[in-house]
Amino acid sequence: MSDERIRDTLRRQIERAYNVDRSFSRATLSNESGVSVHTLDQIMSRNPEKKRRVTMEDAFSIAQLLGDRAVSALLSTIGYTARRMDEPDALQPMLIAATAMAHLSTIATAAADGRIDHTEQPRCQEAADMIIATVLPMSSAGRQGA
Repeated sequence: MSDERIRDTLRRQIERAYNVDRSFSRATLSNESGVSVHTLDQIMSRNPEKKRRVTMEDAFSIAQLLGDRAVSALLSTIGYTARRMDEPDALQPMLIAATAMAHLSTIATAAADGRIDHTEQPRCQEAADMIIATVLPMSSAGRQGA
């Protein structure tokens, strides 16, 4: 990972904020991010003599202020991905299938003789409840609650 790649990514995000979104001026970006105008100018400069190393503290202070797109772009430049902490967990279909199969196995074992008797019924009911709870997030009923 080169400093140049981080600077280029950050420069593109700042240019977007300045020129496309018009969400920040140099002064407001500086004040709200805590990064000096001089440092912002060094990041934005294409003149090799005016460039300086971008600290990760400055880069993430700026990116966080610019929003999710800037944070994602910066993280991707350094080889990472992330999501907001308040974003719901992504479904994990393989884990859902494996968990549901384990509970389905309980029911299949109990029903192997063609019936579920009174001693097997509580375990089967618990397994059925766990199957429903496991697959509910993938169902239309689970999506309505999200």
